Amino acid sequence: MTRLNESSMPLPSMSMSLSPSLSPSISPTPNAVVLPVLAHPSVAVNNPSPLTLSFSVTPAASKAEDVRREAAKTVAAWKSSRQAPVSAQSAAVPEESASVQFDALFDGSLPTSTELLSRGVAPAVLGQALSDSQSPSDAASRLSALGVLGSKESALAVSREDEFRFLLTRLWRKTSSAVAPAFAVDKTFRVPALKVERDGVTYFVHGVAHGKYGPPRRGAVLSTIRSAVAAGHALYSEQNLPAYYGYKAGLETLDHAAASGSPAAVVPAAPGHSRASLFLKRAVDWAVAPGSALAVLAWTLASPASVFAWVLLPLTGALAWLVLSGGLPLMAWKRRLLAEGARGEGLEDIAEQYADEARHFFTAKPDLEVLRGLELPQPLGATADPVSVRSRAIADAVAAGAAASGARSIHVVVGHLHAHEVAARLASGPTTPVPGSQIS
Repeated sequence: MTRLNESSMPLPSMSMSLSPSLSPSISPTPNAVVLPVLAHPSVAVNNPSPLTLSFSVTPAASKAEDVRREAAKTVAAWKSSRQAPVSAQSAAVPEESASVQFDALFDGSLPTSTELLSRGVAPAVLGQALSDSQSPSDAASRLSALGVLGSKESALAVSREDEFRFLLTRLWRKTSSAVAPAFAVDKTFRVPALKVERDGVTYFVHGVAHGKYGPPRRGAVLSTIRSAVAAGHALYSEQNLPAYYGYKAGLETLDHAAASGSPAAVVPAAPGHSRASLFLKRAVDWAVAPGSALAVLAWTLASPASVFAWVLLPLTGALAWLVLSGGLPLMAWKRRLLAEGARGEGLEDIAEQYADEARHFFTAKPDLEVLRGLELPQPLGATADPVSVRSRAIADAVAAGAAASGARSIHVVVGHLHAHEVAARLASGPTTPVPGSQIS
């Protein structure tokens, strides 16, 4: 899949220290699920190069009780002043005053998403500001103008962009539901799709779950493929997905090359495979698991006194479970451990992100509506990391193919963590990525 891959990017120091055990590593491919991108199971079936995201954070000194009381009074007074009717000229005074007050309370670290939400601006307004932002620095300016970032916090947001991007991701998670989505989710297919319309062409971007082992919900994916082909629609798939799920229909974008700066070629699906070889590959997969587990189970029932059979039974059963589930439950469990570790360190935003990923990234039936809130909206979320670069390459290759062929209805099958970025790129055309790596 794709953002179940991991993205490597050292996280600048935050205000709390994250122990080495919390340094997640992620690999951006369909086979791997990685973290923070904030980690995602990758769509690519081949082995991608692992990336690591490390957190180095220094705990901030705790504040005295009287400082906390003073902060609460200051924010309450500021909220009250914003609600009072004032003229357009005097309206700037409370905001200026708020910035000064926040600067007085500044402890050298960025606020948490919960703190931003407590500063008196409606979630819908904050969410719209993020949705309209073109870059992290633009987002910092908009949040400052709204009076939820002090001038010192805003300056820190620019110097610590990766850390700030993480904060924006969590803030978006908590406000996105109040902002109308850019694309409708079409649930008429067994694998739902984001529906994008541009220049008379309709794109259906299907986000499929991609595990480390066997293909989860393969039947639903193949059913969606057959429906698209039967309707006479064009079909494009992210690199390696046709071989992973076992189909030869449509075209495949060789988008892995885009991570190193090369253009994404478009070739017939599952290059190097015939329908017969894909069938054989699938038969072998089933013979190994769960076929082997069933064979050992039969042996155990036939020879209950055989110690060897009883030893093999749980091993082959575990293998069958890994293959049939794609390994997604195991990956979700690992992410939950990271969430608990972060919570123990007092890093609530990080803990919440990991917990969300455990629930929504590592699942056989990804919910595109929920995923919308777990990664930043475009173009704010555009980065130069391999996963983001591949998303744009897929969309550009599909758009070019549509223009050349004249197709008006096109299905695009990608790992579910590519889906929103691919849809945004198809809708808007090329955008300039912001340097840096997205943390979630």
